[in-house]
Amino acid sequence: MTNDKARIPVKLHRRVCLIQTEDAVLAEEVLARKKLGPDIVGRLTDRVLLVRAGRMEAVLQELRTMGHTPAVIA
Repeated sequence: MTNDKARIPVKLHRRVCLIQTEDAVLAEEVLARKKLGPDIVGRLTDRVLLVRAGRMEAVLQELRTMGHTPAVIA
């Protein structure tokens, strides 16, 4: 039996930094922030953002400046 389905390449990344927001509106607010925009590599879902490698501390600081209290989960 042959498999006619196309194969999709998959990459697995270790030790990535994500921002998970309570709702999509807050994710949009984070993306719109001039100081955070360049540090966001992509959007995984409507509430999950991928942070550029090595920028976690800067992102945490800016989120606190915005008045948020981010929880860091290791």
